[in-house]
Amino acid sequence: MGEAPWLRLLNSDWHDYRGSGLRRDLIDDPAWLERFVRPWKPSLGGVPLADVRSSLKELRRLIRAIVDRIAVRRSVPPRLLSDLNSVLAVSPFVRRLEKSSGGYAFPLVPRSPGLAAMIGEITSGFGETLARGEPARIKVCDNRDCLWVFYDRSKNRSRRWCEGNTGCGDLMKVRRFRAKRKARTINKAKRG
Repeated sequence: MGEAPWLRLLNSDWHDYRGSGLRRDLIDDPAWLERFVRPWKPSLGGVPLADVRSSLKELRRLIRAIVDRIAVRRSVPPRLLSDLNSVLAVSPFVRRLEKSSGGYAFPLVPRSPGLAAMIGEITSGFGETLARGEPARIKVCDNRDCLWVFYDRSKNRSRRWCEGNTGCGDLMKVRRFRAKRKARTINKAKRG
């Protein structure tokens, strides 16, 4: 199962996890944007890329504001939920009952194509995670330089670092080890 579109969108605000201070907005990267919108590409037709970018950035800002509160166990202000519901209200979706291999499916399908359908689908996925998943499993990597958002699927819900290509857990262990070693060296020098 691939990463949910709302998670990929949030993590498009890339930070160098190693602490260089570099930051990149992947939405501005044509190759990343092309890969991200690929599932919706046929329905985006003549929508200007500038509109796609600005809509994705605005949605990312809204979802990130909610996630940042959930990740530290703070309540989400009604204003943010209202903003999210406003996005959902203009989404052109309906439910459709379909026969599937295991019986029936009840998917959400776009009534009309376009940017609103893409934004609505991403927002609906986030809403489904909040409503049917476990919001407490939505976390932000403890590496202050990374800030990657992830859904903690560990059995005891104890993950503190992302597990992407960054290896933040290993990096943080190495940093702690080096800090302890440096502190021991300094303490020896003070005593000696």
